[in-house]
Amino acid sequence: MLAGGSTALGLTLGKQFGRAEDTFYGTAFPPGTYGGYDPDAKNKAVYTFDYPEGWKTDPPSKVEKGTKGIDGRVFNPLIPKKGQQAFVIVLSRAGEDNKSFRLKDTESTFSGFVIADPDLQDALENAEDVIQTQRELNGLVFYDYEIIGPGTNYLSTITVNNEGKLFALFVKAPASIFNREKSSLKKIQDTFGLTGR
Repeated sequence: MLAGGSTALGLTLGKQFGRAEDTFYGTAFPPGTYGGYDPDAKNKAVYTFDYPEGWKTDPPSKVEKGTKGIDGRVFNPLIPKKGQQAFVIVLSRAGEDNKSFRLKDTESTFSGFVIADPDLQDALENAEDVIQTQRELNGLVFYDYEIIGPGTNYLSTITVNNEGKLFALFVKAPASIFNREKSSLKKIQDTFGLTGR
């Protein structure tokens, strides 16, 4: 485990409140700063979430970061093919001065993320139920989703910060283990937040 370590992607792991969890500290650095080591990522984090102890970090490639917007990822090494994981997509309106994302049509925004994860398209098409709620945290609106179906199930949270940058957390697991581990997966979603940096 990389306890206390980090990379230029801005991940740092640390124990929280004596529980069996680690914390992911995401810095949302642009793709051009990919690679290297950043021992101060915890102090630069723009978003965080807790995840179960034993999961591993999986830094996205420069291509994933640049074309899919994937900023950070963790996964359960006990599930084949990284079938149980959490990842964050960060998007900004590059080259468009004073433009920001607006979440007026969250379903359209949500379906735009399928490029980042091929299982998401199947989950949306075959969903038996999609539950959407919203909550406010530190003055920002967070849209929470639960996508339930026969294949891969998802928990997701989408928000836009005060600068207009979009943040989307996705937590996925095969249906066969989703209900059994739902409380720990839900905790990832519930602890996702922006730091205000």
